[in-house]
Amino acid sequence: MMTSGLMETKVDALLEALDEDIRHMESTLSQLDALRALIVKRDDAALEELLHGLRNEAESRMAGVQRRESLRKELAAELNVDRGTMTLSVLQEALSGPRRQAVADRQARLKMLIVRMKREYALTSALVTDCARFNRSLMHMFFGLNGKGDTTYSATGSARRHAEASLVNLHY
Repeated sequence: MMTSGLMETKVDALLEALDEDIRHMESTLSQLDALRALIVKRDDAALEELLHGLRNEAESRMAGVQRRESLRKELAAELNVDRGTMTLSVLQEALSGPRRQAVADRQARLKMLIVRMKREYALTSALVTDCARFNRSLMHMFFGLNGKGDTTYSATGSARRHAEASLVNLHY
């Protein structure tokens, strides 16, 4: 069981980093919900704004990941554990009291968010796949197989579209 003041400071810093990860994951879940809603509404301006926000957030997220990995490396060295095997479970075993419970709470919250994130990702992926399939169907309906038009060219290079491939039928 670890009791040094330096270790407690590092654990507290790690808990803050984990709280930041939890906030980021919750934000990402909200953004996935918003993304699906905007795709359904076909709100291109709001989609662009959301994507711009995601790009900006990715930069701050990388700083958080680096901070957490640095703390993980320092804690692994303090505990004489290989960095590759240093997990929250290993840290939890080395702790006692409220910090041990705090690590366990963060770990449980992160596991729950990961399960939710996988589900939301699958839903978003399915929506985007359905949209692509629908767009391909429209292309096939309007232009024929594989998005290729039913246009033929004569020996002189003039194009001739077949009447059944028109976008709009003008005959009544």
